[in-house]
Amino acid sequence: MGLKNTLFMNCAEATAVVEKKRDGKLSLAERFGVWLHLVYCKLCKAFFDQSAILDRSYHHLAERVNDGQQSYTLDPSRKEQMKNALQEEMQK
Repeated sequence: MGLKNTLFMNCAEATAVVEKKRDGKLSLAERFGVWLHLVYCKLCKAFFDQSAILDRSYHHLAERVNDGQQSYTLDPSRKEQMKNALQEEMQK
């Protein structure tokens, strides 16, 4: 992907870069390109925000499992927080 294509991403490319971020670091051009895309694309911004919420939830659950807790169910209060956060993001 050339510099121009990296900086001016379409929705599919921006989504792929957001997913790539989970697996490792992004280049400066990729970070700037995603930021630029998210400035003008509300749908991708909502996807990015929801993806971040899910990532935090997965990490929270993984910490509980790694601490020796045998419960694999989501805490009801955390579940409600996630539900409310997703609803707020969808209403923006």
